[in-house]
Amino acid sequence: MVKELIRQTSLAHNLINKNEHIVIGLSGGPDSVCLFHVLQELREEMGFSLYAVHVNHKFRPGAAEEDEAYVKELCRKYEIPCRSFTYDCAAMAKTLGLTSEEAGRRARYEAFGLRAEELVQEGIGEERIKVAVAQNADDQAETILLRLLRGTGPDGLAGMSYSRMEANIQIIRPLLDTWRCDIEAYCQQQGLEPRIDHTNLQPIYTRNKIRLELLPYLRKAFNPNISESLIRLGRIAGEDKSYFHQQAQAEYERLRQPSGALELSGLRKLALPIRRRVMMKALNQAGMVRDLAAAHLEQADRLLEEGRTSASMDFPGGCRMALGYGEVRFYRREQEEENRDFDKIDLNLRITILAPEAAEHGAFAGALFDWDKLCAHHGGQPEILLRTRRPGDFIRLKQGRKKIQDFFVDQKIPREQRDSVFMAAAGNEILWVIALENGPLKKNRYSSAYSLEHTTKKVLSLEIICEM
Repeated sequence: MVKELIRQTSLAHNLINKNEHIVIGLSGGPDSVCLFHVLQELREEMGFSLYAVHVNHKFRPGAAEEDEAYVKELCRKYEIPCRSFTYDCAAMAKTLGLTSEEAGRRARYEAFGLRAEELVQEGIGEERIKVAVAQNADDQAETILLRLLRGTGPDGLAGMSYSRMEANIQIIRPLLDTWRCDIEAYCQQQGLEPRIDHTNLQPIYTRNKIRLELLPYLRKAFNPNISESLIRLGRIAGEDKSYFHQQAQAEYERLRQPSGALELSGLRKLALPIRRRVMMKALNQAGMVRDLAAAHLEQADRLLEEGRTSASMDFPGGCRMALGYGEVRFYRREQEEENRDFDKIDLNLRITILAPEAAEHGAFAGALFDWDKLCAHHGGQPEILLRTRRPGDFIRLKQGRKKIQDFFVDQKIPREQRDSVFMAAAGNEILWVIALENGPLKKNRYSSAYSLEHTTKKVLSLEIICEM
């Protein structure tokens, strides 16, 4: 039953396909061990490769090392490659001002990213790499209730998605339709003997209190099917979220100016639910991913209604919204503060699609790429932006894929000048690192992944228009 349900979930939501490489987060607990066992049984039938990643958070000395040994033995038994990473999450939490849960999550996703990078270095295309995590249906119900208690908006009620992107890695949740009781029964039937983290049985964290105290009380006093009801609420909210997201994406693209700002009058005319989602999209593009509250959006609405040129407001995560002449910009504050030497430069990116013969001229000062290759890699026509660096940026050079942070180090660009380097980007992939006159980069650098060939049919032409 569990195996078939995981298979159905994976197929219904396009989570796992033939020739893909699945990295599973394997803690050693019942959920991840169940998912691991099912996936290793399905890998030959469904035609994918499986790898395991274990993270020792050092929260439980002794027990944590036993968990790690159990995972390694389990992977050895089924001949699955296993990589183990160790993080001092308590120290990380103290240094970064995080909760222990947040530090643990950061450690896990960093480990997933490192393993994915290793696979890329082995020659596996990153578009064929996915990370499977083991949240189940009970986790989904708990997440929705937790968000409700914290005052989430309608989108938050959708809960966790079956698939999402995080730092260029696709995260999948094949267990999201499977209940915890069925998972535990499966582990017992298969003789898997997973490890038990006894801190999960103590009401010491908010989520544990919801699982151990609040949900049992709600089942007894109000609704014996409360978890199923929460899942149903999440499904309905998810359908609405998907629709509003599509509408907001269309409006964002319609209002976006060549400068990257949004048209002010058009944004003000949008219906409130769409307008706020368009602003959230713009903030996300600027690098903000969390901590956005309804109060921030209400303040942004007031700023739009007042419409005073040069008015601005700050958001969490170092982002800012500023009104200009007929447009609204969303950007990172440090970009404004560190790039003062560029305040008087007006940069625009001219984007043209040409036939190969039209691109054959010797004195071209921009960048040329194979458009069809680029579209195929990105699953459609990507949005090309002129901007400075963002977390997760990378470029494909002849010697391999390189993080922009590492590229800047190699180029000996001083730390304080790295946010003054402009780049043409498709998502987090950098196509062209631009060397401006008197800038810190002395020579243009280009992605080698989409070079022109004799088979090229369409050429993407990028040119910088710079006015002082």
